[in-house]
Amino acid sequence: MMAASMRSALKPFAPIFQDRLAIVGLAVLSCIVALALFAPLLATHDPDLVNEIEEGSVLSRDPSGSSTVWRVVESLGPLAIQASDAYGNQGLAVGRGGVAYLYDEGGWRTLNTGTPHDLNGVAFSADGKRALAVGANATVLLWDGEWKPVLADPPSGAELRDVAWVSDTQALAVGGAEEIWLLDLASNAFTPIKSPVGRGFALNAVERDSDGTLLMVGDRGLAIRYAPDTQSVKVERLGTSRMLNSLTIAPGGVALAVGERGTLMRRDGPQARWRQDESPEIRALRAGWINDEGHAYAVGRSGIILERLGGEWQRIEAESERHLRSVLVVADTAFALGSDRFVNRLAPPSSQHLFGTDHLGRDLFSQNVYGARIALLVGFLGASLVVLIGANVGLIAGYYRGRVDTLLMRTVDVIYGIPFEPFALILVLLFEPSLLIVILAISLLTWRTTARLIRSQVLSLRERPFVKAARVAGASDLRIMYLHIFPNVMPLVFLELAIIVGVSIIAEATLSFLGLGPPQSISWGGILHNARLSGAWRTAWWWNLPPGMLIMITVLSVFFISRSLELIANPRLRVRQ
Repeated sequence: MMAASMRSALKPFAPIFQDRLAIVGLAVLSCIVALALFAPLLATHDPDLVNEIEEGSVLSRDPSGSSTVWRVVESLGPLAIQASDAYGNQGLAVGRGGVAYLYDEGGWRTLNTGTPHDLNGVAFSADGKRALAVGANATVLLWDGEWKPVLADPPSGAELRDVAWVSDTQALAVGGAEEIWLLDLASNAFTPIKSPVGRGFALNAVERDSDGTLLMVGDRGLAIRYAPDTQSVKVERLGTSRMLNSLTIAPGGVALAVGERGTLMRRDGPQARWRQDESPEIRALRAGWINDEGHAYAVGRSGIILERLGGEWQRIEAESERHLRSVLVVADTAFALGSDRFVNRLAPPSSQHLFGTDHLGRDLFSQNVYGARIALLVGFLGASLVVLIGANVGLIAGYYRGRVDTLLMRTVDVIYGIPFEPFALILVLLFEPSLLIVILAISLLTWRTTARLIRSQVLSLRERPFVKAARVAGASDLRIMYLHIFPNVMPLVFLELAIIVGVSIIAEATLSFLGLGPPQSISWGGILHNARLSGAWRTAWWWNLPPGMLIMITVLSVFFISRSLELIANPRLRVRQ
């Protein structure tokens, strides 16, 4: 009995299941509906979350080339590079998690350090055959073809920031709590050296000077010089109170120290005084490099790269806004290395971000998944209101005719003269952008066509014998309209509902693309709007293509369904088939 009733109820919709395109449309629309309903489960990321990424970024520049753009080359790995040093045609880079890489013969290869601790500083020996690396938890490693620990029993907790060779058997390491350690490679031990300041200021860098002494720089412009011959330690004034993050001294004595707020301290020779250069950047600089001819680089956060040419510092264009922490110059090739966690903006599609990321680093796949909710909500709710208004207006106009019909149809004519976008803009200006305003803008204008179609049907139906019989039997006008006439126009109502769902989705996408949509909601049109505003919509194809395709697929699926519903609304078409 129940099965028979179900078959009887579904019989009017049989044309849908007999039309292959309608079946395809129904399947696709079902997938879009499932996408909207299960968006929290299907989304791979929070759609509003700014995604960050850390990697061993490498930007390269060939000084002999004509281009001044530092270009991103293949990353060294998933962990940031903290420091680097060069000798001849070789370069060493170390970083977080104990990673280390050797650059030789134009390529990089990974070295196994055997430590999980972050490495913050590295330095080649005078002959280039060995290197020292220091880092967190008092880590000190010696490289002579393979890495091995130096200290037999290191104290825990000390964060060593940098290291420089004193002689073939000794080195000086500095740390974040004003540690100064004299490392003895012969005995695998260290001797703490008392700082002349003793206030726990961080020492961030140490370099061997041209006279054999070692210069250390750190927090608040602190500079300390250590003389190995006399084992004396004294404070030296560099002329700044800003934190200095890096120090580099060329073989001839030309030196460069960089630090916070774009600080550039430079020395033209071993006997020259330090002076502060005018900087084109006010953000923190993390590393620098200079040669005896005064050619220099400085790098920092957000892809900052400065170059000193002709005596002046210039900001150089970089392909990326990765945070840079080290400069490595090997032969004629310069590298800027990083990177701390940076915003993964405008990333192309990958296994982590299926549709890539936008200009703020937000996951576009998740945004498109959540955008289906707004599209379907506005589509079905807006279409329902349109059909509700249009069907009632058409029913009343067609049944009563006369002055009522004239008044309502002239109102429809006036509404036909109102353009959709300016009307929506006025609504937004009068109120505030919201989902309700979008639905109102769609429903208050789009019902006009539905009203005319329903009116034309009602004008024919009101003269049918069953209507006259109901009138003779004493039925009221409301009863005749809604119990006798309205069921006969229901197929046309369903047809209009299906068509207007597609129209409403396109209308919402149009309003959101113009910036008139709900500001706090994610929609397909809003995604396209953000792409246009960012200026990247011409190059970031992965930003534009998915929402455009989803809008097109959804509207087409609704059209295929409405195409089959036309057979239900028009019996003549069924007869022809």
